[in-house]
Amino acid sequence: MSDPGDSNGERLASSTAQIRDLEEAQYLRVSELVDRKVRTEAGVTLGRLQDFVFADDPKYAEVTHLLVRRPFGRPPLTVPWPQVVRLDPLESVVRDLPGTRQYESVEDPGELLLLRDRILDKRILDTRGLGIDVVYDIQLLKAGSRLFVVAALIGQEARRRRLGLWGRVASSVSENHSPEERIPWKYVQPVGPDLTSTAGDVRLTVTRDALGKIPPEDAADILEELNREERLTLFNALDSKAAAHALEATEPRVQREIIADTEAARLGQIIAHLSPVEIADIVSILPDENARELLGILKGEVAAKVREIVEVHDVPVLTLAVHTFLEFPGELPVEEAFARFRREAPKCLVTMYIYVVDADRHVRGVVDINELLQADPSERLDEIMTQGLVVVSPDTKWPRVLELFRKYRFRAIPVIDDARKILGVIREKDAFVLEDEEERSKRRL
Repeated sequence: MSDPGDSNGERLASSTAQIRDLEEAQYLRVSELVDRKVRTEAGVTLGRLQDFVFADDPKYAEVTHLLVRRPFGRPPLTVPWPQVVRLDPLESVVRDLPGTRQYESVEDPGELLLLRDRILDKRILDTRGLGIDVVYDIQLLKAGSRLFVVAALIGQEARRRRLGLWGRVASSVSENHSPEERIPWKYVQPVGPDLTSTAGDVRLTVTRDALGKIPPEDAADILEELNREERLTLFNALDSKAAAHALEATEPRVQREIIADTEAARLGQIIAHLSPVEIADIVSILPDENARELLGILKGEVAAKVREIVEVHDVPVLTLAVHTFLEFPGELPVEEAFARFRREAPKCLVTMYIYVVDADRHVRGVVDINELLQADPSERLDEIMTQGLVVVSPDTKWPRVLELFRKYRFRAIPVIDDARKILGVIREKDAFVLEDEEERSKRRL
């Protein structure tokens, strides 16, 4: 055992704890955890997980205790979150208290702010009082020594999973690749006294129309709230794609710290999931030394595009375009398109549209993913596609693209050549990120 005064031993203990925290960081669902056995490390069964006590917050909520239901009508126990050793769909394990101490019981759980009791199965209303859906599940993020409430899960897939139609294998799929619809917790109004176990609705801070524009990068808000060491622990626990989205969505101060604390190899894997515009936006807020290091990680065409965007604002649209998007043949049935979508979408930067092309990549039409969801499975893509596309040519300038996005409200516009061959796709978010950067440049001048 290390001497308490031994600084090397303290550093080793700190490093070991951090590694353990990294290994335990994960996304979880409330429905997978409740009603599972809770035992101590010594093997004493306390009961079954009844609920999560949480503290609400405008950006995210954080679990403070587990509520454990006991048999024979005995009042439930509250286990402080720091006493939880393991939380998973098989069972939860908590620490044994020293001596004869026991976890505290609570006579009236209704006085606690409970996640399952207050939120699960409630209707969700937007700011105008319009019903959106029902909360079929709640997503948690276990990061280091903390457990955050990050999203309400709604929609058909969440409902099927809740009803057990997906089975245990499907329920273990990583949340980053889940098709469930998610409403980030920061868009949920504070839980008031009118929301009880039997009455009230979950209300949002946005309208139903605005929900489609909400980014899913919940981890970004949590990263902004943690201290530097906790932030690095959480960021390193995310896979490279999730880390990329979180990095892009965080405020500049946090971006600078994360990049300064992240090894070059890991940073290279992360920014590979970002578009040149997103990378350029991050480069623009970095100190010169960090900016040069980040640019040095980039290779080939991506490096050239980023440098051009950083140095020249009025760039051709092909510089802004991404090249990972969905191209399907028109004769593909809707049912097969779904299967192909699930395989290819995780690797693409544009997934809201499927571009219908011929064998030579000449664009014939486009299918919005929402149209695909509503189509008959036996129909072909060329039977449901929209033929009148709004497109741009390779030499179109950025201001013109911005005009088209404002006029038509599309989320992406394809770039095609004279033969109508698709060369790339410009995302709405990239066009407006560049506008924001131009405004920042004007303010600096």
